[in-house]
Amino acid sequence: MKVIKLTKAQDIGSYQPSNSLISVLQMAISLGRPLLLAGKPGVGKTQFAHWVADQHIENFNKNVLQFNTKSTSVFADLFYEYDAVSHFRDANINNSLKANQTKSAADYITLTALGFAVLCAKGKDDEDDEELNKIIQQSKQKLKISTTHLTEKSVVLIDEIDKAPRDFPNDLLYEIENLSFTIKEINKTIKLNDKEKENVVIILTSNDEKNLPDAFLRRCLFYYIDFPSEPELKAIVAKKLTISGADFTSDELAGLDEKINWFFKIYHAKTIDKKPSTSECIDWINYLKEHDLLNKDVKDCKDSFSCLIKKNEDLQELNKLFPGLTEANLLPS
Repeated sequence: MKVIKLTKAQDIGSYQPSNSLISVLQMAISLGRPLLLAGKPGVGKTQFAHWVADQHIENFNKNVLQFNTKSTSVFADLFYEYDAVSHFRDANINNSLKANQTKSAADYITLTALGFAVLCAKGKDDEDDEELNKIIQQSKQKLKISTTHLTEKSVVLIDEIDKAPRDFPNDLLYEIENLSFTIKEINKTIKLNDKEKENVVIILTSNDEKNLPDAFLRRCLFYYIDFPSEPELKAIVAKKLTISGADFTSDELAGLDEKINWFFKIYHAKTIDKKPSTSECIDWINYLKEHDLLNKDVKDCKDSFSCLIKKNEDLQELNKLFPGLTEANLLPS
C-alpha cells in the first residue's frame, strides 16, 4: 500500500490558520510592519507564509520569496549574492586564452528574497536597464520562479531568524524600514518610495531558541502559534489525509481518536525530551491508515513509533512509561 502524498498545492490548500492569526496579518499589512511568528517547530509558521501568498485576497505573487537564515547570515544576504570566486576564475581563464568576450559583474549576481521583492515592488520602472533585467532573469532561475508575469506584491519569508548571529536582527531593522539596497559591484541603488513599500509583506519565524533584541521586537507585530489541541490536531490530520478523496471509515475514525489520544500522552510526557510535531503525527496516522493499522490496538503498531520517537533516550523513557508498548530495539543504541 502507498501512503498519501500531497502535492504542494494540496498541502497549502489544506492549511487553515486561526481567525486571530489572519487578523494580526491584516493589521501588519495595514501598519506596514513585519509579522513575527513564534512557536514550536511543526506548528505551521512557515506554511502560513505560503498560505498568505496562495490564498489571501491580496494579489500576491504565488511564489513565496524565502530566505533560510543560517548561523553565518548577514543582512546583505537578504538582498543579493555575488559569486566573486566564479567571476575571478572566468576572468583568469579569459585572460589566459586571450578571449575577446568577457562577462561583466552582473553575470555573477543573483537577487535573494528581499532584493527580488524590492525589484518586483518597483514594477516596470527599470525594464530598460539591461544589467538589472539580466540579474532578474538569473534570479528567477535560482529562486525557481517560473511565472512569466509577476505582480508587484510579494510575500517575503525570513525563516528561523533566531538561528542568525546576534547582530543580524538589529542590522535588519534599517533595511526592512527603508527597503533599499545597493548592488556595489555594478553601482546601482534600488529604493522604494512609501507607496511601493506597501507591495512587500514580510513574515519572520522563530522557534523560540533564543531571545531576539527588544529594539527589533518593537518594530514587529508578534503572534505565537500554540501547539494544536487534541480536537484541533484530529481535524488537521483528517483534513490533510482526506483531501485526495480517501475518506475515513467509521472504524478508522474511532482508531483516529485513540491514536491522537496516544500521541498526546507521548507529547505531554515530561520525561520525553524531543516532543513529536504536527507533521510527525500526520506521517504516523498516514502510515497507520494506509496499512490498515489505524483501528488496531496501539500495541499492534509497535514499529510505527519510529515516526514519533527520534532519540534512543526518549525510547527508553517511553518503555518506562508504557511497558511493552514498543520494541526494545526500535532505535539503535
